[in-house]
Amino acid sequence: MALHDVLSKHYYAWRRYIPSRVLYHPDFFRVRELLAQDSTVVAAQAGLRLRQVLVHALEHVPHYRRTVRLSAHEAANEPLQEVLAAFPYLAKEEVMAQQREFLDERLDPSKLMYATSGGSSGQGIGMWRTKRLADIEKAFFTHEWGKLGFSFDKSRILRIGADARRLAHEEPCRVVGNRLMLSPYHVHEQHKAAILDAIARFRPEYVHGYPSSVTALADLLQPGELDVQVKAVLLASEPATPAQLGSIRRLFHASVSLNYGLSERTNLAFLDVNEQGRSDYMFQQLYGWNENRMDGERAEIVGTSLWNDVMPLIRYRTGDYGRIDADGRCPVIDGRGHEFLVDRAGKRIPGLAIVIDEVTWDFVRLYQVRQARAGEITLAVVPRHGSLNPEQRAFVLDAQLRRWGGFFDISLQEENDIPLAANGKRKLVVSSLSV
Repeated sequence: MALHDVLSKHYYAWRRYIPSRVLYHPDFFRVRELLAQDSTVVAAQAGLRLRQVLVHALEHVPHYRRTVRLSAHEAANEPLQEVLAAFPYLAKEEVMAQQREFLDERLDPSKLMYATSGGSSGQGIGMWRTKRLADIEKAFFTHEWGKLGFSFDKSRILRIGADARRLAHEEPCRVVGNRLMLSPYHVHEQHKAAILDAIARFRPEYVHGYPSSVTALADLLQPGELDVQVKAVLLASEPATPAQLGSIRRLFHASVSLNYGLSERTNLAFLDVNEQGRSDYMFQQLYGWNENRMDGERAEIVGTSLWNDVMPLIRYRTGDYGRIDADGRCPVIDGRGHEFLVDRAGKRIPGLAIVIDEVTWDFVRLYQVRQARAGEITLAVVPRHGSLNPEQRAFVLDAQLRRWGGFFDISLQEENDIPLAANGKRKLVVSSLSV
């Protein structure tokens, strides 16, 4: 076992007994205190943080000194919106082409934490940060999910994510401190008995994972088979369809909190699902400065981290689309740019809008929408039992033609499986077109 794995195992085993003041940077507690204030105080603090980040970038980050026609002194004194507007929009490709140019020039990269994303948009991104920044981010999650009684340190958690991955020959579950780690690659019928046994023995209070992985578990298990009542399901790192959320609630009979965020850590939002239905996404205004950039009829989400003084990304184009109002409310996030489909007329349609009917889950286990040519899509499905019969094929295809036949030629393709990507996620939309 690698040294990192040994240290991690001991950390998670003992952290519930260690006082929080020892575990976390002082700014973790500072942020939590700020979040407990009323909205006017939070808004004022967000403005102060934004100005500090902009000034800092012009003082210590080479890229911004080179591209922004403002001095640090002007950024500290001119109207805030005018200062922000002087910073051009920033794309992932630009960051990855010159990463070091975005790093505070006083810092040594070898002494920082470095992490890369799985590249769900076709290109990953690498970010440097410190434990302080990681703890600040955790403060925002602790504030939001703490409303559901959740604690990273004390709660018993069923975790289904990339950090829980195991090799094919290994068992699907392992206990690491207060977490039962379930490999997303092992959520299949052949491991069902072992998964049920591990959950029954561990008795988690919360489920924390990717929507696609938690949905796979919900599709694998019948509600009566799970002899555990969790308090809430916490979803992160992926969009989720109404069908997925419905499936998850049917299994767990608990509130669901869906998180929107990205590896670049410029924006953060949460959406709640309970007996009354689903709320809108609410963007956390003290975490990042949220903007919209119009791309034709679409409103792209743009963000500036208010705390990242290591590798600040300012006016970063997320590639996600959703209209955010002045209060941070966003009814729907349409997904990343590569998840849009092109119809016969050349218009772009959110791929996540193409979903299968609820009754279809009786005979379909997984599905994926694929596009290789404009105006044409293929619905790839994985049957639950053998192959679909003619009536089932007709039902699935006819339902899509009724909704989307005016936009696309639609075909149906059966698959044995839709494998997970390297990051442990399963894509709902795959397009080879540039949109």
